[in-house]
Amino acid sequence: MSREEKRLIKKAKIVYKKIFPCGGKETLEECFSKYNDKLFLWFDTEDDSTHLITEEMQYK
Repeated sequence: MSREEKRLIKKAKIVYKKIFPCGGKETLEECFSKYNDKLFLWFDTEDDSTHLITEEMQYK
């Protein structure tokens, strides 16, 4: 798992406390998408809502 992915999961847990994979996925690692220079994390919360948070990708 990349540094950015770990950071997004941590950020989501700080804001929403408990998060779960969405869309029939079994792990949070399966819930990432990339588009251009952004990384997206899709996840569900305890109230069965789906959320999305993003982060700019860091290139070396």
